[in-house]
Amino acid sequence: MKKAILLTLGILLVASGIVWAQPPGCTWEGDPSFRFGWGALYAGWPGYAPPPGNYHGGGAAGQWGQDTTWGVPGQSLVFKVGPYNSAASWLPTGYCKAADTLCFEIADNLGWTLTCNPVAGTLYALSGPGYLWTQNVTITIPCSATPGTYDRVIGTVAYMNNAGDCDVACGDCADPNIRPADGFNYYSNDTLWVRVEPIPPPPAPVILQDTLTLVEQGQTQAYVPFSLCNDDQCFSVTMGYNIKSKGHVGPALNVTSTKAVPAGQCVDVYGILDAGVTAICTYDTLTIIAWTPSPGALYDTCVQIVHVVEPSAVPLFTVPVVTILVLALILAGAVFMRRRAVSRA
Repeated sequence: MKKAILLTLGILLVASGIVWAQPPGCTWEGDPSFRFGWGALYAGWPGYAPPPGNYHGGGAAGQWGQDTTWGVPGQSLVFKVGPYNSAASWLPTGYCKAADTLCFEIADNLGWTLTCNPVAGTLYALSGPGYLWTQNVTITIPCSATPGTYDRVIGTVAYMNNAGDCDVACGDCADPNIRPADGFNYYSNDTLWVRVEPIPPPPAPVILQDTLTLVEQGQTQAYVPFSLCNDDQCFSVTMGYNIKSKGHVGPALNVTSTKAVPAGQCVDVYGILDAGVTAICTYDTLTIIAWTPSPGALYDTCVQIVHVVEPSAVPLFTVPVVTILVLALILAGAVFMRRRAVSRA
C-alpha cells in the first residue's frame, strides 16, 4: 500500500521542469527515466494489440502518456519496458549526470498479480548515463475481475537509497528529461490502464500426445497416454472422451469416459492395449476425441500410432547386481579366513 501511495503521488507531482529536493537517505548521481515504456515494446496476448496512443515515433521509442490496453479475466499480459539512466545531454546543467545504481518498481490500484523478471526492486549498477536494461512485466487479470473495470498500473524507475534498497521515495533528480533532438519528454514514471473485457466463450479442449508409442511384445497392459488440456484459466471443466483402436494389437478398444480437468491444467488418460501375443512389427492406431459438455459442442481429436517392438533384453550384471555380488564375496571371504584362523589356534 505504501508503495502504491508513493507511486501515485509521484505521478501527480510530475510536471514539466520539476526538480525534486533530495530526501534524507538518498544519493542522486544518475537520473532515472524510461527509455521504453508501456506503449513502446508491447508483447501481449494474441489478438490484443496496443491501441493508438501517445507513443513517440509511432511506438518505436519513448512512452509518456496514459497508455491503455485490455484483456479478459484469467489472461496474462506481457510487456517489456526499458528502465534508463538518462543521457547527460537530456538534463539541465549540473544535474545527476554520473553512473548510478537504479531499479524498477511496480504497483497497481486493484491488487492484481504483477510479476517481474528480473524481480522488481533488483538493483542495477549502470555504467553511466545512456545505459538501460530490459525489464519483463506480466500483469495477470484475476478471474474475479469485473468486465468494464479498469486497473491502473504504475511502473517507476527509482534510485538505490543509502541503505542499499530500491527506494521510490527518493524521487527523481530532474523530471522530465528532455531529448534535445525533438524536445520529447522522458519521465521516471509510466502509467498503464488495463480495461477488463467480457469473459470470452470457453475454449475447445486440447489433446496432447506423442506421434508414435512403442509397445514391447508380451505386455498385457500397455498404457498409451493422452493429455486432455483445459486452456480456460478460470474455470474447471469435465471433458468427455472416447478412445478407439483398430484391434491389431489385442482386442479392439472402444472406451468412453469423462475426466475433470482443472482450470489451465492438463490431465492424462490412457488407452490400455494387450500386446501379450501380438507379433513384432504390428501397427495399430488409437483415435481419441474429447469434448466439452453442451452447449458449445467443442471438441478436439488426435490419432496416435502404436508399434509393437521386440522386448528389451534385461541386463544380468547391472551395477547394483555387481556391487552386491562383490560385497557378498568379500563377506564370504572374511568368514572363511576367520574360521581358518580359529581352527589353527
